[in-house]
Amino acid sequence: MRAYRLDLNDVVQHPGRRVEYPIEVWLEREEAPPQSEPIRGTLVAESGGRILRLSGTFHTVVWLECGRCLEYYQLPVDFEIHEEFPLVGTPAGLNPQGFATVEDRDSFPVFEGNWLNADELLRQYLILQLPIAPVCRPDCKGLCPVCGQNRNERECSCPERKGHPAFEALARAWYGEED
Repeated sequence: MRAYRLDLNDVVQHPGRRVEYPIEVWLEREEAPPQSEPIRGTLVAESGGRILRLSGTFHTVVWLECGRCLEYYQLPVDFEIHEEFPLVGTPAGLNPQGFATVEDRDSFPVFEGNWLNADELLRQYLILQLPIAPVCRPDCKGLCPVCGQNRNERECSCPERKGHPAFEALARAWYGEED
């Protein structure tokens, strides 16, 4: 797997410099959701002397499994990035003997020196935009809990259950019913 890395050293060493990087990348990591389109957008890097600001707007389409019917569906995802990283040292643009580096104290770092692992940053932001309980459509009927039939395709003849299935054993014990 090849990481998508950007050299931001020129921006870091010159306070006030602003550079735009057009990005089109497929996330290849195992932890990334499967994509049907690459992530596209523009990353803007800007140095403020003691801080590096990253921003951008991105779009992709991912495949998700519906939590009700277990069918896969495509979900368009738009997200923005707004990050600030402290810089350590004196930028070379202010002092010819100086050299500034990005200080990334995050648990899941996205910088190696002044190189940005853009695919890791994009993966983290993309995952934050995904729904916790994905549903293919709001009126999804899901699977029958008895026979497993996808109720979106056709109805089954199983009797409708009353109450929550997790509490059936408790209800039988409470009302003294036999199994």
